[in-house]
Amino acid sequence: MIVRRYWRIAVFAPIVGFLIAACVAVVMTDAGSGETEFRFWFVVRSMANYGVIGLVIGAVALLGGLVAVAIADRKLTKSRRLRTTVAALGAMGGVVLLSLTIAAVLTMLDDGLYAGITIAFGVAFGAAASVVAAAMVLYADRHNR
Repeated sequence: MIVRRYWRIAVFAPIVGFLIAACVAVVMTDAGSGETEFRFWFVVRSMANYGVIGLVIGAVALLGGLVAVAIADRKLTKSRRLRTTVAALGAMGGVVLLSLTIAAVLTMLDDGLYAGITIAFGVAFGAAASVVAAAMVLYADRHNR
């Protein structure tokens, strides 16, 4: 039942993550001066790099949201508001858990200097992922009725 209702999210969540991160790369690397041909290829490369990171974040948020919905409302009998809230919290939890794991690995590799900023970025990306997850679950629930 969960797969039948939320299969669109499983298809589009990593793609949306890639596109959002690629747009962030364009905004961050679009310099106002310099050689335009070099800048173009730098932007394209940055879009690909950021897009892959966004793809991973989208996939982790998808897993976190689906696990949270499966735990809270296995038969999909509770309210739409509960499923939307739980999916948003699960998506944020999944992304924050990923950032905590990366921070722990960085600390074990004797590079603990970046652990704090990794967790901070994880919270920021998790907040964005929770908004997108809530919107996607709300759309899927409305579309299913």
